[in-house]
Amino acid sequence: MVFDAYWWDSGPPSLRHVLREIILAWREEFPHDDLTLVMRTKAARPERDLLPGPVRVARTALWPQAFAATWAVRRVARRAGADLVLTHNFAARAPGAVSAVYLHDVLFRTNPEWFTLTERAYFSLMTRWVSRADVVFTSSRSEAARITKFSRARRVCPVGLGLSTELVARNMLEDADPRLQGSRYFLTVGRLNVRKNLQHTVLAALQSGELSPQTPLVIVGEADGKLGLVDRQCRDAVTSGAVIFTGFVSEARLRWLYRNASLFLFLSLGEGFGMPPLEAAYFGAPLLVSDLPVFRETLGTRARYVDPTHITTIARAIAASTVPRQRGDAFDPGELAQEHNWQTIVRAMRTIASESRTSPTKRRKSTS
Repeated sequence: MVFDAYWWDSGPPSLRHVLREIILAWREEFPHDDLTLVMRTKAARPERDLLPGPVRVARTALWPQAFAATWAVRRVARRAGADLVLTHNFAARAPGAVSAVYLHDVLFRTNPEWFTLTERAYFSLMTRWVSRADVVFTSSRSEAARITKFSRARRVCPVGLGLSTELVARNMLEDADPRLQGSRYFLTVGRLNVRKNLQHTVLAALQSGELSPQTPLVIVGEADGKLGLVDRQCRDAVTSGAVIFTGFVSEARLRWLYRNASLFLFLSLGEGFGMPPLEAAYFGAPLLVSDLPVFRETLGTRARYVDPTHITTIARAIAASTVPRQRGDAFDPGELAQEHNWQTIVRAMRTIASESRTSPTKRRKSTS
């Protein structure tokens, strides 16, 4: 098995998270599989206690990840006589092996206005090269349908995403934010770009009458692409302390923020999956999210839904959602963790890859 591990120790947090979780769960579930990880030249070798067993590391200086995932992985797979190659976002040709790619989303095809020209040019390689793969894995049925519609993928299989193993581990410490202890606050988490709809989120929170320096909106994440927070009211809210940007936070701090939030807001304009609402739900936070098909699919009755483009509607929903309730009374977090489990996901991936090896693949609609 040859795995694309380009983002093993650094890079976009969501990509790094998925890549590591798949590799670690694969090693746990299939300890006898011979794994080769294709990593960047300067990347640290995986710790032996973290990834025990027979693991080889092949290095590549190719940049960016699209070329490492395709050319370097193919070369290593040929030399190793691999049965399976797994890359992320960019599919590799792998003669003699099953070629699989985990494609996170193709939102740039449906909503190019959310991305820079450079991003669109780079991401276009995802759909141009996807026909190289025997099977395309993705996170949701909604995204599988989009990939099928906007690419020549042969087979698209939604296998889901698991909750962060580190985040939901039992007996893990929590790191309280001293600015927020004893206070009510709203929370949103994610990469900060125009798609996350932060300007409407802030304006709606202000219009609700619930936002103030004493009850702030806490925004966790790092800037990524177009941001779009340009309204003067938004800038004034940041200056006054009614809006707090934390940047990156540790898992211990994030755990505390989720557990103590009065309301978790996720008013994104579009998602392939959207993990933060599930994480917030696990820790018992009340949820107000965009009314998107993918959230109806992943969250069901665990959230309240709202049109993310209508500020007044969002403001009313925020005001209505601040009625006190007993936290964590909606469902069992253990049930959520069972639904979004990395071991289950890699077992499904391995089964599907084995089927692809024994039967020719045809282009077809997404499967569940």
